[in-house]
Amino acid sequence: MRRRDILLGIGITLSGCINIGAENKYEPDLDLFDGYPPLPSQVPSKQPFDPATFAVAEVNSQTIPLAPIQTVYNWHQRGDARFIDSRSQNQYERSHILGSVLSPAPSGIGSSDPTLNWPKTDRIVAYCGCPLHLSTLRAASLLNSGFTNVYVLQDGFWDWHDKRYPLAGNDLNTAPRIWTIHGKTDPSFSGKTVWIRELQSGQVEATMIQTNGEFISEIRFSNISPTTSISIEAPHRTIVSPLSSLLETVIEI
Repeated sequence: MRRRDILLGIGITLSGCINIGAENKYEPDLDLFDGYPPLPSQVPSKQPFDPATFAVAEVNSQTIPLAPIQTVYNWHQRGDARFIDSRSQNQYERSHILGSVLSPAPSGIGSSDPTLNWPKTDRIVAYCGCPLHLSTLRAASLLNSGFTNVYVLQDGFWDWHDKRYPLAGNDLNTAPRIWTIHGKTDPSFSGKTVWIRELQSGQVEATMIQTNGEFISEIRFSNISPTTSISIEAPHRTIVSPLSSLLETVIEI
């Protein structure tokens, strides 16, 4: 089965696959911009949940609840939440949660971001692959703009992918290799964001600088090798190096 996704704000259409599971079928997605997944033929009963029991992240003066995957999956199967993908366009094209829209961290796609006209009280689930930093940045920006019911998928997109929950995109089967980048910068930048980018495709991850100035990021970029150029953007400086020179050492920046 095939589905055409319209990438928001960039005038590109993408023909991609859809993974609906062997036991279930989904209604057509009549609005590709609303963030709601199409409903399955077998809608499960509503599962109780208590947000007070959720872990939280503190980002940009906002407290963001981290929703467990089983709760989020129940919301997805019932159409009880809108879903936003906080990663890059390239990562979204390859695979994303069925029904989700592209709304990258930290603040979406500008004037064409799909969330701009959504009601401020609607439940929104942001996710990324890192598994939390991009999504919590995007969630914090939504809360700062007046949204009141925002969650982050606790264990990130790749946990959803590994469980073979509903996906759409061009490459549903590939889970990219994990590469770990460990760096250190001035501790005065504690709490600031370091951005890690693959420059050719625009794939991006992010991580937070700790109180001692250290940062660690596990990147999962597709179609890269040790010779691929990677950009590391700290608050005061950017370096670009082959991936191989960033591994198994602490990068001083």
